[in-house]
Amino acid sequence: MFRRSLVLLALLLAMAMAVTGCGRYTEAAKESETPDAGSPAPVTKSPEPSAEPPAPGNSPEPVGELTPFAESRDHILVYGYMDKAGNVVIRPQYGSAQPFFACGLAVAGDGNGKLGLIDRTGRFVVSPEADAITCSDGVFIAYNYDGVNRAYDEKGVLLFERSDYIFGFSDGLSPVYGENTRGYMDRNGNMVLVLPHAVLEDFQDGVATVSMEYGDTSILIDKQGNDLTDNLSSGLRMIEDNGLFGYTDKDGNTVIEPRFNYARPFRDGLAIVGIYHDYHTTYGIIDTQGNYVLEPEYLFIRRMRNGSFIVGERLEEGAFVPPMYADYCKKAVFSRDLKWHSEWIMLGADSLDENYVCVTDGSRIFYLDADLNRAADLPEFEGRGLMLADGSLLRGTINGHPTVADRAGNILVKDEGLALMEGGVRARTVTEYYNDWSTVAYPVLEEMKDAGIQERMNRMIAEEARGYVDCFEPDPGDPYHFPVINVSGSALVKKDLLHLQLGIDEYWLGAAHPAYYWSNVYVNITNGAAYTLDDLFKSPEEARTRLSEKVTEAMRENPGPYYEDSVRPDQIQFFCLEDDGITIYFAEYEIAPHAYGLPKFYIPFSEIMDLIDTRGDFWKAFN
Repeated sequence: MFRRSLVLLALLLAMAMAVTGCGRYTEAAKESETPDAGSPAPVTKSPEPSAEPPAPGNSPEPVGELTPFAESRDHILVYGYMDKAGNVVIRPQYGSAQPFFACGLAVAGDGNGKLGLIDRTGRFVVSPEADAITCSDGVFIAYNYDGVNRAYDEKGVLLFERSDYIFGFSDGLSPVYGENTRGYMDRNGNMVLVLPHAVLEDFQDGVATVSMEYGDTSILIDKQGNDLTDNLSSGLRMIEDNGLFGYTDKDGNTVIEPRFNYARPFRDGLAIVGIYHDYHTTYGIIDTQGNYVLEPEYLFIRRMRNGSFIVGERLEEGAFVPPMYADYCKKAVFSRDLKWHSEWIMLGADSLDENYVCVTDGSRIFYLDADLNRAADLPEFEGRGLMLADGSLLRGTINGHPTVADRAGNILVKDEGLALMEGGVRARTVTEYYNDWSTVAYPVLEEMKDAGIQERMNRMIAEEARGYVDCFEPDPGDPYHFPVINVSGSALVKKDLLHLQLGIDEYWLGAAHPAYYWSNVYVNITNGAAYTLDDLFKSPEEARTRLSEKVTEAMRENPGPYYEDSVRPDQIQFFCLEDDGITIYFAEYEIAPHAYGLPKFYIPFSEIMDLIDTRGDFWKAFN
C-alpha cells in the first residue's frame, strides 16, 4: 500500500532542485514598455521506437524531424533522438536534449549538466562546457557562470567570446554594458555603436529606446545613434521635473506639463505613461495633446512590434499588487489606434514579427495583426503556450511540451518526454493546468505487463502530483497574492523498481523568495508495493544511526553554514538511490539557511552494506 504520509511529509520538509532529468534552459525575448510588475494536456500515444539504433552505414533516411526521447539506465535518464516513425536516429548518450532548431543544431548536455550544441548526426559541434545556452536572432550564446561566455553562429562556428555577460541579439545587435564602453555590438562582437547612455533596450525594426540614467527621460534612436524624436516621436521630447515627466516641442516649449511618474517616448502619436498610487503604478496612453486615450487604470502596457498594445487588467482602487502578478493577470490586446480590443482573456503574448502578435487565451494559440484581424496565412493551435519564429518554422511550447511546427500548422516535433525503461515499460509527460498560475507535469506509464497495476500506478502518480497543488489554497479574499505552484516529474524503472521524482516549486506572490521541495517515491511495478527508507535495512534504527554518523562526518570534513555540526538519527528521512549508493538530503532551513540550497550527502553502499537487507523486497526490486 502506498504510504501517502511519507510524501506529504516530504512536501512539508524537503527542498529540491530541478529533478525532471532534462535540464532545459530557455530565454524568451520580451518587449517591455512598462515594468512588468486550465485544461489537461491532450493525451496521445507516443510512437513505438525501434529497439536498437540503426547500424552505422546502414541507417535509413530519417522520417520527418527528430524528437528527443530518453532511455532509463540504472537511476538516470539518458537522451537521444528518434524520427517520426519511431526509429532511433541518434542513440541515447546525452544528459539532456532539446528539439533541433531550424538551422540544424540542438542544445544537448553531458552527464555532468554541462550543455553544448550537436548537429543532426549527434556530433557535438560545440563541446558541452556551458551552464546555459540561449538562441536569439540566429546567435547561440553559451554562458559559463565561472568563466568566459561565447557566441556561436547557426553552424556552431565561434563568433566571439567575452568575460562579461552577453545580452541576447535582436535586429543583429546586442547591448553592451562595459566598464568603460557602452553601446551595441554586432554578431561578430565588434562595437558598432558607442553611446553614453546607461539604459540600452533592444533594437527592433531599426529602432531602440535609450536613456542616460535609470528612471530618466528616454529617446528613440536608429542604428547610427541618431535621435529620432523629430521623425518618430512627433517632435515631442521627454522632460523631467522633480521626478515627474512631461514633453516639450523641438523649440523647448512645454507642450505637456510634467505630471506623470512614468513615461515613454511618443511613437505613432501615442505615449505610454504611468501614475503612482500608494502601493503601485497604473498605466495609460496619451495623445500628443496630453489627453488620455486610454485611462491610467491598468497594471501594465506593452507596445508590440506591429504597433498594437498588450494591456494588463484594470486594478482595484487601493490594491497592493506584487510585481509578479503581471505575469499571471488577464490581458487584452488593443489595436494600434486603440479603437478595438480583445476580450480580457489573454494569458500571454509576444511579437512574432513586425506584422503579427502571437497570443494565447489558455485554450488556443493564434496570431493577430495590428488591427486585431486573425492572420490568414498563419495557423491556430489548440492549447496553451506561444509559438514564435524560428527561421521559416514556428517554435515554442504547447501545453508544456516543446513543439516545432511549420507555418501551415503541421506539428513537426512534439516532445512529450518519452522515456523507454526496462521490461518494455514507457513513460511520457502529461501537463495539467489547475488555474492560470499553477502547472502540474507528471509521467504516465505505458506498456506494463499488468494493466491493473499500470492503472493503479498511474492513478497514484497523478494523485501525488496533483496533491501538492491542493496543499496550497489561495485566499479568495485577496486576488493579488496567491501561491504559484509548478510540479514537474520524471519516472525511471530499474529491474522491478519504479523511481518517481517530483520537484515542487512554490512561490507566494510578494514573498521574499520561493520554496523548493523534492519528493522521491519508490514502488515495485510487479505488485504496486511502495518502499520507505526503513525497508532497505535489517534494523532501521541502527541504519539511521550509521547514516547520521556518515552525514555528520561529511559536515565536519567540509564545513558549511550549518546550524549545527551534526545531525540526529531521527533527522534521516529523505533519500534518493544512486547507482552504487544512497543520497541523504534535508529540507530547506532544516540544517542550513535557505541560501545554501538543498543539503545532500552521498553515502556509498559499500560503507553500509552490512546494514542492508539484501533479502528484502526493496533491495531485490532493483538488484
